[in-house]
Formats: sequence, structure tokens, C-alpha cells
Amino acid sequence: MVAEIIAPAVEAMGDFMDAEENKWWVRPLKVLIYIGVFSVIPLYFYFI
Repeated sequence: MVAEIIAPAVEAMGDFMDAEENKWWVRPLKVLIYIGVFSVIPLYFYFI
């Protein structure tokens, strides 16, 4: 159920990032997103 809600948002964000790839602010934003995702997922499984 959560995947049905999140998947379209992730896909839209990915399409937007690909379209804006050469903008100066996209690379730091991608880094922050990756750090956020890969630090939240282990914490989620740690506290379950």
C-alpha cells in the first residue's frame, strides 16, 4: 500500500532530476537525497 503511494512520487522525482541533470543544484540535491534514503532505511529496520 505504501509502495503504491511512494512509487509515482519517486518516479516523478527521478524524471525531474533527469530533465534537470545539468543544473548546478541537482548534484548536491541528489547527494542529500541518497544520504537521506540510505540513512533512514537502516534506522527503520533497526527500530522495528
